[in-house]
Amino acid sequence: MCIRHIRPACLILLLCGMSVADAEETKLRFNRDIRPILSNKCFRCHGFDEKGRKGDLRLDKREDAIATHKGTQAIVPGKPEQSALLQRITTTDSDDLMPPPDSKLSLSDEEKNVLRRWIAEGAEYEAHWSLIPPKLSAPTQRSVDDFILARLKQEGLQPTPEASRETLLRRVSFDLTGLPPTLAEIDAFLADQDPQAYGHAVDRLLASQHFGERMAVEWLDAARYADTNGYFGDKTRSLWPWRDWVIDAYNRNLPFDQFTIEQLAGDLLPNATTAQRIATGFNRNHMANNESGIIDEEYRVEYVADRLETTGTTWLGLTIGCARCHDHKYDPITQREFYQLFAFFNNVPESGLIKADNPPPVLSVPSQEQEKELKRLSSAAQQAERELQPFTTALRQQITEWEKTAATSLPPSPTAQLKAHFSFDGQIDARHFGTSDVFQDGILGQSAKYDATQHAEWTGAFDTDAAWTVGLWLMADTSLSGVFSKIEPEGRRRGLEVIWQKGRFQINLVSQWGTDAIELVTQEPASGKKWHHLVVSHDGTRRAEGVRVFIDGQPAVTKTITATSEPLRIGRRDAGLGFYGQLDELRLLQRPVTAQEAESWFWSERLRGIAARPAAKRSAADVTLLQDWFVEHHASPQTLAAHKRVREAKAAEARLRESIPTTLVMEELPKPRAAHLLTRGQYDHPAEEVLPGVPASLSRWPQEAPRNRLGFARWLVSKENPLTARVAVNRLWMQCFGEGLVRTVNDFGSQGEAPSHPELLDWLALRFMQSGWDVKAMLKLMVMSATYRQSSHYSARDPANRLLARGPSFRLSAEMVRDQALAVSGLLVPKIGGPSVKPYQPPGLWEAVSYNGEETYVPDADAGLWRRSLYTFWKRQSPPPALLTFDGPTREKCTARRARTNTPLQSLVLLNDETYIEAARVLATWAQSLKGSESEKLALAFRRVTSRAADPEELQQLTGLLSRQRARFTADREAAAKLIAAGASAHGKDLNPVELAAWTLTLHTLFNLDETITRR
Repeated sequence: MCIRHIRPACLILLLCGMSVADAEETKLRFNRDIRPILSNKCFRCHGFDEKGRKGDLRLDKREDAIATHKGTQAIVPGKPEQSALLQRITTTDSDDLMPPPDSKLSLSDEEKNVLRRWIAEGAEYEAHWSLIPPKLSAPTQRSVDDFILARLKQEGLQPTPEASRETLLRRVSFDLTGLPPTLAEIDAFLADQDPQAYGHAVDRLLASQHFGERMAVEWLDAARYADTNGYFGDKTRSLWPWRDWVIDAYNRNLPFDQFTIEQLAGDLLPNATTAQRIATGFNRNHMANNESGIIDEEYRVEYVADRLETTGTTWLGLTIGCARCHDHKYDPITQREFYQLFAFFNNVPESGLIKADNPPPVLSVPSQEQEKELKRLSSAAQQAERELQPFTTALRQQITEWEKTAATSLPPSPTAQLKAHFSFDGQIDARHFGTSDVFQDGILGQSAKYDATQHAEWTGAFDTDAAWTVGLWLMADTSLSGVFSKIEPEGRRRGLEVIWQKGRFQINLVSQWGTDAIELVTQEPASGKKWHHLVVSHDGTRRAEGVRVFIDGQPAVTKTITATSEPLRIGRRDAGLGFYGQLDELRLLQRPVTAQEAESWFWSERLRGIAARPAAKRSAADVTLLQDWFVEHHASPQTLAAHKRVREAKAAEARLRESIPTTLVMEELPKPRAAHLLTRGQYDHPAEEVLPGVPASLSRWPQEAPRNRLGFARWLVSKENPLTARVAVNRLWMQCFGEGLVRTVNDFGSQGEAPSHPELLDWLALRFMQSGWDVKAMLKLMVMSATYRQSSHYSARDPANRLLARGPSFRLSAEMVRDQALAVSGLLVPKIGGPSVKPYQPPGLWEAVSYNGEETYVPDADAGLWRRSLYTFWKRQSPPPALLTFDGPTREKCTARRARTNTPLQSLVLLNDETYIEAARVLATWAQSLKGSESEKLALAFRRVTSRAADPEELQQLTGLLSRQRARFTADREAAAKLIAAGASAHGKDLNPVELAAWTLTLHTLFNLDETITRR
């Protein structure tokens, strides 16, 4: 429950375990008792934000609150009845009442009495607890348990006895590796009588390679890691090498301060390694937009702000984003300080409108084997080029001579039954509409340049009811354009139209739109901003197979349509969608063309165009294309052989380079980009320029630290910083106990919840820094405590377990629920790292969120189906549905703490998802392979899933269920066959289907038990 939904004074008393009477006997403290009331009810109008302040009254600073304003004092220390604050909150006059009625805020009688008493006690203020550096307040308390027991004693509570050994091992296994213990691990632990047995188990788990995987999940949430860019396009990008760096960093126990520095500024370290540059992917995980029409600078600013807000939440636990448009309403962060922090992240060479799915800067990250092979292939390509060199001079001379006769020696473009030819050489022989024509260099001579504000209409005879062919060259500038059409703008919309759509050609052949129309879409995307030759040919048979499409001379998709009197619109779909880009050499033929003719057409116009262009104006691609063609058709056998070796060597090198993964990284501009305070946070309203800096309310800037991201990272992990260590250990505490000592892990500010055990939080933060920021040591300290090892039996005195009189109990995370099923079934593939994988998910989801349904989720056909869940491909517009159902985030923004819900949809996933049915079948196959009685097999399967032995009643229920399912499937063998067919694994599919189905359904029940999906 959010703190804003509980009366602050009551919450304070609950957290402290105090009654109102007890509170009356204890001196009030500003941070504990007063700040929550003022922050929730008063600071919005009378707090830190100068521009939002009303009546020139400030209540967050004592000197302002007790000062005389226009003859009155808001607070008169020691004299509540003379204090205007008390008068205004207790008045019955709605015009004078504070908070004003229209604010929808009000103070309870308890809150008013607390404020009255505080003023009477002298109205002492304190700096906000999180902005005061951690300090030891109780030197005699030297362990986690000392702090917890002292508080329990104060509240008259006793700790709960230690959990059973099976429960304890299961608990710590999930907390440190995210996986359940195996039967062998349970047996070994129970048999180990050494007093240090539990400590040995903890050490084993911390040393496991799965530790890094477990730790990475929450970090990926905070970093908003995903495999796609998000927004409208949501295309795939590559950042998994950063994810693998995180796993490895946790496994090798990289100190948290270095973990911080490398992720925020690894590229700025002296002689930065490839791994340190990969680490900077943390702040490239933000969404990126490729939607044409967006304003570049607007989204670039969004990316920078997102980096800052994510960094602020993850390391400082502050809602820094609240100061983007104005001074923070509650915490001491000015708008100017927001943009000083913004300046640290403002120097990446990037655009707001991305042009590539992997927007730069990017880093190639070959494996050692790939690096070695790349050197070999690069050397081979160089050697092949040296061997070609003796032929090069003669080859150039031959090409030059050939060019003189190219116009006549090359086969001409098709002319038989030519109905129209538009060369676009300075004019278009058709009726013009819209803005003036623009002509630029094209394939052959000039081409027409379109920006959707003009088009041409040709009304000549061209019978689409007979055989026909349309061929033209085009270079599209945008993702969606109407190339040409001969179609009715409304009504039946009979006719033909060609649309360029995100790299694919969409050809609509329509007789009656909606009832008799075929939409043809080329399957392989073509490159934008590059010339392509498109030929659409129809043989007049009125059959779908009678339509053929050729792109750059190669076959590519197709139906028939009836005739229409509409003009041919060049550069427009119909009355609406226009073309953006260049068109050249449009030909209309009243006949079909063959594949050979289409290929000849492409090469003829392409080569004649290159040959006609002066050598100085040819692109490198033109030169290569011409040379490759000439060698293949006219060179000597020796030249051809040498040239072939070069092409093959370069192709092999190119294939390897394409296979080498890349990852998005941070990088600095050579000259820092100026940063400005943005009025109201708007990208196009820059005010005064600001330099990089940090909030004055936090620690000082480290001496000699550079004013860049590296200096900022060092400031974050300096021991003077009051927040970083606290936020980090609070996150680790949440991992072990389900909730942080500060429950609002994303907000350590005034609107956040106060720590349940402030002295313990400070002690842990100081110990963390003194240990050298040792994450594994800190986790071991927590899980070795008697507090952690308590049984989780419910306590009515402390239902939320904020006093920690019992062990924690909560539902497993989405990843753990799935990974557990894979692990106990034996399906789990334990490979660490690598590209993201695609396990099962319902069909049709990607089509529903992708433009024109162009993307389809295709599950892996191999081990990718059974990898751990943190490797699952994460599409922001359609996150893995089973993980989302169990409260997985969308990863669009930083998530410091997931919601934890229990819904009917979750039970439906466990009952019906292919993963769990397949896992139950594989577990059933294992159980049937065991020696012993049916009851003994069921007992072992139960223990494997739950980590404990079943009692006689539970075994009896399972045996009865198995018997009933056996009878059911004996009577319905088709249902049995359908059940065991789920999943791609072959385990058990050769067994008796009736018996396997009965066991599968029985053991599948175990995956649905509350204790199976609950971490106790």
